[in-house]
Amino acid sequence: MKNRAWINVICTVLLVAVFIYLFHDAIKVNANKYDTETVNSVTEQEKIELDAFIVRDEKYIDKNNSGTVVPIVEDGMRVASGDAVARVCESEQAALDISALTQAQESLENYQKLSEQTELNALDMEKLNGSIDECYKRLLENIGSGDYSDLSENIEQLENKLTSKQILKDGTIDLSQKISTLSAQVEALKAKNIKTADVAAPISGYYISHVDGYENMLDYDKISELTVDTAESLLQKEPAEVSEKMGKIVAGYKWYLVVVTESKYSLVIHEGDTMKINLPDYGFNDVNVKVEKISSKKDDKVAIALSCNMMNESYANMRIEKIELVFKEYKGYKIDSSAIRRVTDEDGNENDVVYILRGDIMNLRRVEIIYDAGDYVIVSENSETKNGCRPVKLYDEVIVKGRNLSDGKSIS
Repeated sequence: MKNRAWINVICTVLLVAVFIYLFHDAIKVNANKYDTETVNSVTEQEKIELDAFIVRDEKYIDKNNSGTVVPIVEDGMRVASGDAVARVCESEQAALDISALTQAQESLENYQKLSEQTELNALDMEKLNGSIDECYKRLLENIGSGDYSDLSENIEQLENKLTSKQILKDGTIDLSQKISTLSAQVEALKAKNIKTADVAAPISGYYISHVDGYENMLDYDKISELTVDTAESLLQKEPAEVSEKMGKIVAGYKWYLVVVTESKYSLVIHEGDTMKINLPDYGFNDVNVKVEKISSKKDDKVAIALSCNMMNESYANMRIEKIELVFKEYKGYKIDSSAIRRVTDEDGNENDVVYILRGDIMNLRRVEIIYDAGDYVIVSENSETKNGCRPVKLYDEVIVKGRNLSDGKSIS
């Protein structure tokens, strides 16, 4: 019995020793563990979200004929007074036929132009390559900005340029069958003798096929008389009846976004200032606007009219939209707040610093905080070496978690 008791004691001691060893080893491993994040460049914006009512200089196109209206120019396109902007068809089927005819004629014209290039052997290939690069760049820019209104046209232009290059290079593309098919389609649609009546633009400006009943809710020429009451009523109004209208023309190149916000913001915004807005529902960012009017204060609120001269199909059909008004931008390196330390230099000055890992060695790097978001900060990209301490740089591996940090320390 005594032997068994001793054996139990020895086993217990050994088990405790093993636990102590493992615990010490775990502490040692954790003490030498450091989590890092890569330094990246970002742009942070101070902004507020607002509802905006769009005011344009709009003139209705009256519906003089009954039938189905087919636009023949894109929304947001500039037209002259008297230009045909739409066609009125007797029925929906006639409207479908006229749309198909227009599309077939445009495609036929494109393919005929491509086919003729087989004889243009002197065409400068370098110039064509440059044109292809430009088309591709424009396509990427439109996709990146979230503006898809011209996407089909961008893709078609790029395809045509690439086809031109292949024709010029080896002449292997035979477009005769495609041209023959499109020609037959055009002739078949023409044979239907579709009856249409053209709709002319009453004035010069930007054509918009859609009407929403909010046109002329605020006199375009009286934007300088804007008040808080007027702006708030615009955002609450119901649309008017517009069944007898078949589109509109926007006469002025400049249109307005009317917003209501807290009066405290009028202390940092001034008439004539150029600012930026974002339109998150459309994916449009950094749209330039000008502060045209700031109203008198009422109930700690002010109305603001922002002007813009951008125009395409998306802008043309905006009315009551969510916008982000940008007050300030901060461009720099984004760093987790947990990585920031404060150290005192040899002159007794306190500095914000981080520790980075270069291989197995820690290095101290100074930072200048230009924006504090709470859980992360943005630091300047233009800091200079000071008192021998070098600034943090792009792609540095900053230590965001770890113990016993020291400049020059090895973690191996």
